[in-house]
Amino acid sequence: MSRRDASGAGATAGTPLAGDQQVVCHNDLSPRNTVYRPRGGALRPVAFIDWDLAAPGARIHDVAHVCRQYLGLGPSITDVEEAARRMRLVADSYALSDRQSLVSTVLWWQDRCRRGIETQAEAGDPAMVRLPDTAAVRHVRAACQWVLDHRTALERSLR
Repeated sequence: MSRRDASGAGATAGTPLAGDQQVVCHNDLSPRNTVYRPRGGALRPVAFIDWDLAAPGARIHDVAHVCRQYLGLGPSITDVEEAARRMRLVADSYALSDRQSLVSTVLWWQDRCRRGIETQAEAGDPAMVRLPDTAAVRHVRAACQWVLDHRTALERSLR
C-alpha cells in the first residue's frame, strides 16, 4: 500500500508511476508479504515485500485487501462487531474517502481471488492446478459468504 502523504492521498498519488490511477497498489498485501521485527516486546510490521503484482490502481483496492487479509474476514470470526470496529479503524487510518464502497471492494477481491485460481487452473498453471480441489477455493467462498452475511454490520461501522 502506498504510504500516505500529508494529504492522505498516498506517496505515489499524482506521480508517473500511478499513471491515470490514484496510486500504485501492492495488490497482494497480507501477513505473508509483511516483514516483522521485534519492537517493544511485540512483533511490528516494518516493510512490505513481494511487489510483483504492484500496479496503478485505486487506494480502496489495497485497503480492502488489508481488511480481507489482516482482519481475516470469514467464518473463523466470532465477534462481528469487533471485526467491524477493526475495519473502521483501517478505513480511518488511511483516511479512506470512499469508505461506503469498502465492503463491496472486499467482496470484489474475494471473487477475483476465486476466479483467478479457477481460471489459472483451467489454463494449466502448475501452481494453480490443484488449488480448486483443495480447501483454498472453499475457504475463499466461505469468506465471501461470511462478508455477505454480515455486510449490514460491516457497512454500518463505516458510516
